[in-house]
Amino acid sequence: MSGEVAFGAAISEDRQRASVVLARRGESGRVVVDLVFYDHPRLVVARMAELTVAHDPVATIVNPKSQSGTLIKPLSEAGVWVTESSAPDMAVAHGIFLDLVADGQLEHLDQKPLTDAVRAAQQRPLSGAKAWEPRLAVDQSPLVAATLAAWGFLEWERVSAPGIFAL
Repeated sequence: MSGEVAFGAAISEDRQRASVVLARRGESGRVVVDLVFYDHPRLVVARMAELTVAHDPVATIVNPKSQSGTLIKPLSEAGVWVTESSAPDMAVAHGIFLDLVADGQLEHLDQKPLTDAVRAAQQRPLSGAKAWEPRLAVDQSPLVAATLAAWGFLEWERVSAPGIFAL
């Protein structure tokens, strides 16, 4: 598979795990999120470089105002083009993710770390809206990465659609 995927990357609050989630359009027409990496943060840059070569993603999204901010420079140095999300982006991504779930337009592969994160998820205020609360006993990095990947993929679809004029 090449192109038409986006990645979201996040590091857990205790810095023991990093998550990378791939988002794509599934055969059903729904957005599919797939946890493709869940391991120690020191291994994520090499894995992301491999995934970038294998998939040629349309976006790789990282929140610079989180534990994950430490990934931006090493990922860039490894040849991974990184999009840094802002606080408003995080709030919009969160809302879009919730809408996908509510509308039955999101699929996931029932991967335990992501399922556990979803089951324990809580929200917090952010930029006049809400975002995932990362400071929980259950690692939220898979859910944060899935949210960013889905948002990045849908933004790419929106701006690449025929007739869309992007500024």
